Amino acid sequence: MKITIAYLPEEQQKANNLLRCLQSFLGDSVEKVRESDRHAPFMHTYLTTRKPGKACGSRGNT
Repeated sequence: MKITIAYLPEEQQKANNLLRCLQSFLGDSVEKVRESDRHAPFMHTYLTTRKPGKACGSRGNT
């Protein structure tokens, strides 16, 4: 899953609070967090999670 948070510089504190909430909610599945300011005046934070593993008891194709 990929999550993008776009915000203006004056909303930095709100974006940081949201990022902390998402990280605590998703736990260990958060793989990467990247920040960018390439698209002025907006700032972006990108959060990527790991791919889900196989479900318990799942069988292959038969």
